[in-house]
Amino acid sequence: MMARTPKVVEDRREHILEVALTVFSEKGFSRTTNNDIARAAGITPGLIYHYFENKDELLGAIVETRSPLGLMRSLPPERLDMPPELFLKFLLVQVLGIVEGETCVKLLRILLPEALHNAAVIEPIRSQLLGQVVSFLRSYYTHQIELGNICQTDPTFLAHLTFSCLVGFVTRRQIVGDPTVAQYSHEQLATLITETIVNGIKPH
Repeated sequence: MMARTPKVVEDRREHILEVALTVFSEKGFSRTTNNDIARAAGITPGLIYHYFENKDELLGAIVETRSPLGLMRSLPPERLDMPPELFLKFLLVQVLGIVEGETCVKLLRILLPEALHNAAVIEPIRSQLLGQVVSFLRSYYTHQIELGNICQTDPTFLAHLTFSCLVGFVTRRQIVGDPTVAQYSHEQLATLITETIVNGIKPH
C-alpha cells in the first residue's frame, strides 16, 4: 500500500478537485452527487469525505484554488504602491489570463446557473469570492486615495465597479459568445477598462 506522504495526499486532493470541477460543469452543481464525482475519479465516495466535509466545501475549495484569489494574495506589497494606470492594467491582464482559461470558464458555468436558480446554495461561495475580491480592490483604492493618486471617492464602489466590468466582459465573451467583445485581446481589454476607470478618478 502506498504511504500517505504529504505529496500523495495533496495529489489526491488535487485530483478530486479537478474531477469535481469537470463533473460539476457538465451536470450542474445541484444535480451532481459525491457518487458521480467518485465514479469519475476512480475512487470510493468515502475517500472524498476524507478530504472534504460535504459538496459545498468541495466547491469552496475549487473557488479558492481555481479563481484569481490566489493571484491577489500572492502580490507583493510594493505592487499596491503602483498608480492605477499601471496597476489596474497589470492586474486585469493577469486576471483575464486566469478567468478566461478553460478551468475558470468551467467554474463560471457552475456558478452562474446556481446563482439564478439555487441562490441559497451558492450564497456562501458568492460571498467568499466577491467578498475577498472587493476587499482586495477596496484596500488598493483606499491606499491610492491616501497617496493622492486618485480623487476622494468611495473606494468600495470603485472596487465593485472594477469587478463588475471584468465579470461583465468575461461573461459576454465566454458564456454568451458575443463577437463584438470577443475581438479584443486581454491587453486591449485591460487597457480600455483601465483608461475608462482612471479617467474618472484622476485628481481634479
